[in-house]
Amino acid sequence: MNEAYYLKELSKCVRCGACKSICPTYLSTLNETMGARGRVAMLGQLGMKRLAPTGRLAEKIFSCMLCGACKNLCPAGLNIPEIIYQGRNVLKNSYTRGRLLRTALKLSMSRLDNIFAIMRACQKVFYRPLYKSGVLGYVPEITSMPFRKTIQVYKNMKKTGRIALFAGCTVNYIYPELGNALSGILLSKGYEVVVFKGELCCGAPMRSMGLEQEASTLAEKNIELFSKVRAEAIISLCPTCTLTIREQYPFLTGNTIQNIMDINEFFIEYDITAGLEIDPAVVTYHDPCHLNYGLGIKDKPRHILKNIKGIELVEMKRADECCGFAGLFSLHFRKISGDIGRRKIDNILNTSAETVVTSCPGCMMQLESLKRETKASFDIKHMVEVVDEAMHG
Repeated sequence: MNEAYYLKELSKCVRCGACKSICPTYLSTLNETMGARGRVAMLGQLGMKRLAPTGRLAEKIFSCMLCGACKNLCPAGLNIPEIIYQGRNVLKNSYTRGRLLRTALKLSMSRLDNIFAIMRACQKVFYRPLYKSGVLGYVPEITSMPFRKTIQVYKNMKKTGRIALFAGCTVNYIYPELGNALSGILLSKGYEVVVFKGELCCGAPMRSMGLEQEASTLAEKNIELFSKVRAEAIISLCPTCTLTIREQYPFLTGNTIQNIMDINEFFIEYDITAGLEIDPAVVTYHDPCHLNYGLGIKDKPRHILKNIKGIELVEMKRADECCGFAGLFSLHFRKISGDIGRRKIDNILNTSAETVVTSCPGCMMQLESLKRETKASFDIKHMVEVVDEAMHG
């Protein structure tokens, strides 16, 4: 997005305030500068040189959760998340709280295996006392065996077709069992599975910290890598990765990875879950923001769950409200993140469901953290785990 187009987009805002009705940070603080309308107004003033690029202004722009709830509600058609990304690029050097994280992200771009190995070692030594003292929140154990290190191609004698996986960092380094579950599902359906060891981060954390050039570099490399595979679909278990590739790569590079699909889209389109049965279970479903607001996928996960015999789906109140994770937001704005998250936990508990199902590894992390904090009792499963259990027991 060039500067002229960016300023033109900012000028479209008519200050109607529709976005405030759904903005989680505004509803948590009731502060105009912590809502979508306020942020767009401030960036407009910054663009016209009426506001200086101060640390205080940067704090407000970086406090956006980038959930995308406001985007489809805007009558003027502003792509508010994209405006926020551009604003962060302008203000990144003013956001001093993010300086260390920006440096770490830059260093990690092509060294993810090494960085996560170091993080795993530090986690083993320092994490427990820091967690108990409240300095750090809950962080799942970083795996010693990343998903992408285990395989590259699963051959299949049936050869129904060929599917490639975009694992994403969270599945690769924290929840490799999700990747293994998906691989098992695909293999049992006769698909050959391709996993690229050379896959890089999708770039979403870089963009969220204002590192546009770095995000563009990652996008170009991933596009080049995945253009080499002949696969009828490329599946992601992370809606943030899918949204970044599908909608943001064109902004960053003018190109994208073709045939990228969210796991719920794939399950429905390829009729993967037909005829499945599971032991009787009462579940509720949490909508990940990037899946619901970003990709427009809301009914498909419910369709999958309702059609697995044995599952009773009980809808929670405000299932589409954010869980409070929002990636790096939960590190820098822990109080707001916790306030939003605890409302989600209350809504889950009010269903009396045994299990909350979601389709986002990041949401799983947040819900597990809040469950521990509130001493709540329920299981948390990714959609792929539910389908894998119904298929393989």
